[in-house]
Amino acid sequence: MTTSAVAGIDPHKRSGTVAVLSATGELITCESFEISFEGLARLLEILTGAGVVIDRVGVEGSASLGAPVVAALRASGYDVREVQASRTNDRRRRRHRAKTDITDAHAIAAETLADPALPPARKHVETPSPAWDTLRVLRSQRESLVLQRVRLLTEAEPVLCALPVEIRDQLPATSRVMAALKTIRTLDTGALSRADSARIRWLQSTLSAVDAITIGLKKVDAEVPALLSELGCTLTEIVGVGVVTAMTLLTEIGDPTRFETEAQFARWCGAAPVAVSSGEGHGQPRRHRLDLAGNRQVNSVLHIVHVTQARMHEPAKTYLAKSSATGKTARGARRAHKRQLANVIIRHMWNDAKRAPTAPSTVAA
Repeated sequence: MTTSAVAGIDPHKRSGTVAVLSATGELITCESFEISFEGLARLLEILTGAGVVIDRVGVEGSASLGAPVVAALRASGYDVREVQASRTNDRRRRRHRAKTDITDAHAIAAETLADPALPPARKHVETPSPAWDTLRVLRSQRESLVLQRVRLLTEAEPVLCALPVEIRDQLPATSRVMAALKTIRTLDTGALSRADSARIRWLQSTLSAVDAITIGLKKVDAEVPALLSELGCTLTEIVGVGVVTAMTLLTEIGDPTRFETEAQFARWCGAAPVAVSSGEGHGQPRRHRLDLAGNRQVNSVLHIVHVTQARMHEPAKTYLAKSSATGKTARGARRAHKRQLANVIIRHMWNDAKRAPTAPSTVAA
């Protein structure tokens, strides 16, 4: 007699591990396979040979390392779901377990079993959009440039602190490293020791490198609006959403039609608060907290938009004032507003998807 089950897959560059759990959470099998044509065929053999009917397969990193796994599973007719790494990390931390491929695959399967509403993984379309793929490349390039700039400025700070006092006294009274670097370019440093002269040269070269990176960022940012227009994106119509945040939303969310409801999207991005209350019995919980298991990049964008609207958007100010008047704390009002913003964003993307000739080709995990 066959029974239903779920599977969880932890993929890596050259290998993956799959765990199959019964409907009651009992481990049926756990095996590893290679990320190759033969290895993916072996994965399908493992799933079909488990003696159970696989209802859902959860895959972590479904748009990156797990992309070939998802493609093979979909081609074989499996219902493949996206499991975010933050969810399995939280589950492993609560149980104080070690981190191995086996425990990761088990945690992914357990999360897949626990939440039937997980969104589909890496939803494909017939004709991928070149503009969409280009937008993903530009976002990766921009993130790389930002990290390089942050690293350079961070390394420059202790060098500034090591300069002689007579030079440091001429620097701006601010903690911003960039302002100090620009000032050093115009200072008459006079006679310095060989070590201090080397420090000045280091800081000057750092400033030149940061300036070059800034120019590169401006070039990348200049390409984004045309791509958003080509994709029919209207997210920039929302107060607080600029071209960079719109790019982040599009590349992280992917095809918005994989989310069937606003609630499913809010849970995926961590905008739906988690109840942490006690003593209500069958009543509604009174206290909530932030859901740390959601997509942190999208949640960060929601927070940025919230801060902007709370400062300058009258409807948002009114909403927050009403929330506070009903007894919500400042954090509670902020969470409620971010939940509302999640609805606005996914509705915009649904409408854009209806008008667009093609949907996005990939979904970030």
